[in-house]
Amino acid sequence: SWVTAGSGLASSGVVHASQNGLKLFFADGTSQRYYDPTSNTTVPWVATAGSLPEATDNSLPRLICTWRGRTVLSGISGDGQNWFMSRVNDPFDWDYAPLNPDPSQPIAGNASPLGLIGDMVTSLCPWTDDVLILGGDHTIWTFSGDPGAGGQIDLVSDTIGMAWGIPWCKGPDGTVYFCSNRMGIYAYRPGQAPMRLSQPIEQLLHDVNTGTKTIRLIWDERFQGLHVFATTTASSAADTHFFWESRSGAWWQDTFTGNDQNPLAVTTFDGNDADDRRPLIGSRDGYVRAVDPAATTDDGTNVASSVTIGPMTTKDFDEILLKDIQAVLSTGSGTISWAVHVGRTAEAALAASSVASGTWTAGRNLQNIVRRSGHAIYLKLSAAAPWALEGVRCRLAAKGKVRRRY
Repeated sequence: SWVTAGSGLASSGVVHASQNGLKLFFADGTSQRYYDPTSNTTVPWVATAGSLPEATDNSLPRLICTWRGRTVLSGISGDGQNWFMSRVNDPFDWDYAPLNPDPSQPIAGNASPLGLIGDMVTSLCPWTDDVLILGGDHTIWTFSGDPGAGGQIDLVSDTIGMAWGIPWCKGPDGTVYFCSNRMGIYAYRPGQAPMRLSQPIEQLLHDVNTGTKTIRLIWDERFQGLHVFATTTASSAADTHFFWESRSGAWWQDTFTGNDQNPLAVTTFDGNDADDRRPLIGSRDGYVRAVDPAATTDDGTNVASSVTIGPMTTKDFDEILLKDIQAVLSTGSGTISWAVHVGRTAEAALAASSVASGTWTAGRNLQNIVRRSGHAIYLKLSAAAPWALEGVRCRLAAKGKVRRRY
């Protein structure tokens, strides 16, 4: 998503790239170039047959992927419903009408019986060698089989689209996770309906502008979950990102200490060593970072974390008394600060000042007397160092029908 001076690529905006063979081909909407490893430079991408895709208004592709050996281009602002595929294993051949036609020849939507997509193409996702997923502004489509050899285009959804760019990733079982045009997070396997995962955090996602954010998803094998990064594209800003933990179905919010650390590009580094199997994050400041579960600080800055447990209520919403709490932390855990919040409603309790607080250290802690009551009770935990909680015991008592009258 960022480039060096002299590369010939766009110096602003988002640059997408895809490898075909030993070369890396770019799509940035303003230039046609590729990276040649033999010279370690970017050079002009010139077709040896036919012409590279370009609209009548001279706009160029902004989306690119490699599928079945073909370089696939789309996202031309002046030709948004069209798609283009090079010859199989030859990203330099774009002749859609060769003298000797064959199934591996280049093909395009406006030059084939399959036709254009009934929507503006916003994303390209090669799922398997047999299926290519195309995200639209408000639709999702799939290519089944090679378009040059009897393949077909099918409409998956006419109500769900995909955010712009590469708002998707694949999990270890092949499930595609993607961000929709309305900032919903979905899990999808071709042949099935997309399943929404983000219901618990819809209010947090509602105000995210997918037009001004670069949306990137990546699966984290170490933590068995999905990172959803939403970074302001034009300039540095205080952005909030999300993480979905697949084992519990819980969502977490993540923020970076420095605004220039917000991710614009992500990939998975999957070497043999344990330290080589981790997501890599490319940030605006030009650094590539990795998520390190053993790190105690983030470049020298303590990593602040917090979690809110609750609300604790009765089925009849009666007032309840929190008598005491007791925590057990792992033997290597850092210190945790705890605080109890009560209120007449869950919203009031969440916003209220704490009525009791303290700290817990590693191992089994002593019992903390609280004796505070409310219709809703929250327990907030926070720390500035790595910590691990084994469990918390809370002793509760109902206040009875007399207190219900109040």
